[in-house]
Amino acid sequence: MKDNLQKLKMKYIIFITIFFTILYKGAEFYTRTLDYVPSYFMAWEKKIPFLTIFMLPYMTSAPFFFGTFLIVKDEENLKFYVKQAIFLTVVSVTIFFIVPMKFYFPKPEIANPIFNFFFYVLGQLDSSFNQCPSLHVSFAFLSIAIYCKEMKTKLKYLISIWGFLIAISVHFVYQHHFIDFVGGVIMFLITWYIFPKFIKSVKK
Repeated sequence: MKDNLQKLKMKYIIFITIFFTILYKGAEFYTRTLDYVPSYFMAWEKKIPFLTIFMLPYMTSAPFFFGTFLIVKDEENLKFYVKQAIFLTVVSVTIFFIVPMKFYFPKPEIANPIFNFFFYVLGQLDSSFNQCPSLHVSFAFLSIAIYCKEMKTKLKYLISIWGFLIAISVHFVYQHHFIDFVGGVIMFLITWYIFPKFIKSVKK
């Protein structure tokens, strides 16, 4: 039984990775073809410092999310979390197509060769498009919620702190504006609280 669950987890991890990449990169490709893509930010955001150290939590977003698969002990919950991830991705990417945005602030020069490499990798994997709602933020909070629900030890509090650092890192590595952060939080709340109620009503 456990072996079947582990195999199912690996299948879902592979599926979500491919599914997410196709949709996310598809939206990015579309936005790149547009002649004009706006940016939305407030004046105070220009005072946010660029802190390379926040690249460490930022780059752990994917493994942080997939770590939730490893702690789930119930097949039904696993399938439901996957449905939430699919819902979150589809709705967010749809918004990317309808309201395309880009990040406005240029990243400063990075002297440290290690962090310079990290930002190079980031540039290859991500872009300044696909802004609001921030999937980085949405998945960080979704992951925190799953860890807190599935874990019974105090370790979940340390994991939650790291998840919070992942969420706020989008500001300090100049990847998202505040409106994207708020949009990501709202998208998470919809996914975690409203989506389950919708599923239950459909089953009835």
